[in-house]
Amino acid sequence: MPKEDCKYWDKCYQRNPAHLSKYNHPDKKEEKDKEGKEDKKVAPKRSASAQPEEKAIPNASSSSTERGNMEDQQEEARGSYETETAELQKEALNNISGKNYMEILEKRIRLSVQQEYDNLCQSNEFIRHKFLVEMPSDFYEFWKFVGTLKTDPSKPKTAGLEHLEKVFQLKLVGPFEFLAGKFHGAKMGEPGDYLRHWRFYYDPPEFQTVFVRRGTGIHYGYWRDVPQDKENLLIARNDSAKGCEFEFVAGNIFDAFLYFLEHDFMGTPFTTGQLSGTKKAVPKYLSENSLELPQLDRLQRERNKRVVAKTFHRAGIVVPFDRKTQLGYRPLAVSDNELKKMLALLEHKDIDGQAAKQAVLEKLQPVANAAIIAVDESDFGSALELGTDLFSSGHKELHMLASSLLVPAYSMLSRPQFIAIAKAHMEQRSREVNLCMFEVLK
Repeated sequence: MPKEDCKYWDKCYQRNPAHLSKYNHPDKKEEKDKEGKEDKKVAPKRSASAQPEEKAIPNASSSSTERGNMEDQQEEARGSYETETAELQKEALNNISGKNYMEILEKRIRLSVQQEYDNLCQSNEFIRHKFLVEMPSDFYEFWKFVGTLKTDPSKPKTAGLEHLEKVFQLKLVGPFEFLAGKFHGAKMGEPGDYLRHWRFYYDPPEFQTVFVRRGTGIHYGYWRDVPQDKENLLIARNDSAKGCEFEFVAGNIFDAFLYFLEHDFMGTPFTTGQLSGTKKAVPKYLSENSLELPQLDRLQRERNKRVVAKTFHRAGIVVPFDRKTQLGYRPLAVSDNELKKMLALLEHKDIDGQAAKQAVLEKLQPVANAAIIAVDESDFGSALELGTDLFSSGHKELHMLASSLLVPAYSMLSRPQFIAIAKAHMEQRSREVNLCMFEVLK
């Protein structure tokens, strides 16, 4: 059986044996001469009536030739592209031969994230990015003061910090650890790990730990009613071993330090001299640097005017409240005592745990529904109060209900940072006293 002529003639790029065996590839010029001779033999005589068509024949032939040339060029380009693609694919396969491609990709992503993390560690923006808050000016001034207590050229950033822990059992944690360089080069954690860093069991989102008495639940921190607050912040104290109640002890971190030395430091005859010298160093530093810091009485008096409900943790909650229209907050459907009686069922040893939980939830549901309705009517403080009380009760069985109240309340109050903190905390809430994320990530 005779072979057909390839439509690309002698310019065909294919060298596939199967293709070559199926098609002829004659020289295009020779084939055209051959066709011309055959046409002369069989061409019929034209009549005069066929003359109008004579001009159309060359045009059609020209158009056909152009189309053929374009097809040839397109096919050549397609062949070149396919060849190049095949070569690139081969090269890529050779490069990852014997390796897991996803592992390589994940490693590249990790390197990119690590670079971003390292860049973040170069500025105080790290604190806002990881802890979702900004620190007040007295915080940075206190860090400078700590550097004057103990100097060591071999470790300029951590000498003062280590001195306080060794002599006074006082750990400076959280954002202080960033200033000390402890996050630089440390193993990266998930976003929630940074939000749980030194967050004790009863700490609400409004509280951020900065002082811890080593090995205990006694801790001090800044209190923010709004995440963006970074001026005139009160310092609160809590002992997680005793419960959920917080006490405001200072209007700035220097006074909080003195309060700790007076009330929580357990001194010995050997530390009397150092204690006295450190107490004197505080007012001296403030005087030499002409620092005037806010005081507890004034800040607490101003805040008390904005508190709409005390809550179980006794620090109270602050929300925008119009006293003329009474818009922004309404009391809960039950009193604090009635709410505590409901929750007490969860602590009865003689009642099955699941049965007690079900009974409590049935009693709480109407109260929670009323608080959610209050949110719909712009009284956001009601849901915030109930959600905070359920969290402060310490019962993990109520975390879901507490979250269903806190999320809409914080959302309507434009406090999304507190939503992230509350969720991260309730995901892994711990009664331990060593809550350093570096220990968790080991």
